[in-house]
Amino acid sequence: MLAGCSAPPAPTEPTLTRVNAESPEAYDRLWSSVTETLRRNYFRIDREDRVEGIITTHPETSAQALELWRPQPETAFTWAESNLHTIPLEAKVTIKPVETEGDYELAVEVERLRYTLEERQIDNAAAALRLFSADAPTMSGRMERPSQTAQLTSIGRDKPAEERLLKAILDHYAKAPPAPELVSAETVTEEVEVTTTQPN
Repeated sequence: MLAGCSAPPAPTEPTLTRVNAESPEAYDRLWSSVTETLRRNYFRIDREDRVEGIITTHPETSAQALELWRPQPETAFTWAESNLHTIPLEAKVTIKPVETEGDYELAVEVERLRYTLEERQIDNAAAALRLFSADAPTMSGRMERPSQTAQLTSIGRDKPAEERLLKAILDHYAKAPPAPELVSAETVTEEVEVTTTQPN
């Protein structure tokens, strides 16, 4: 039980794989698979940079115990921490070409963040009611709203979440239908001419 609730070791290896996308249409399907998978996992897309091959998301609070419709944090320690603190997750996916033509390196990185607020001065019972409002001064004596003092501190990568997202992206890409073949105007014209010249 104690071993299950201990902090997991910090991941050192990147979470990545090699994907084949030979045509521009296949690359578009791969890109769409990444964005769609992130949305299905309750991430909001922040930036899509096709030149650099980078997709990032806004920080989203990780699932808690009663949110059964969302993917639950893995490892007992991470799950417990997500229920005791506000732990946002921030995802970054990179798609970079490799030496083999048509192949790309698909890497997923999920950063865990801790949401923290500056402590408030509480000197009587009535002041406790103003603990999370701008009516109570901070420990530094400033009258600021919680949104002005909030900070997001990185506490490391979430390896299980990275592996789950990578697998989901690959599954979505494998099932995505190929783009329909485009018929040129010349081909259509030739077919019409052949049809109109046939005898009744």
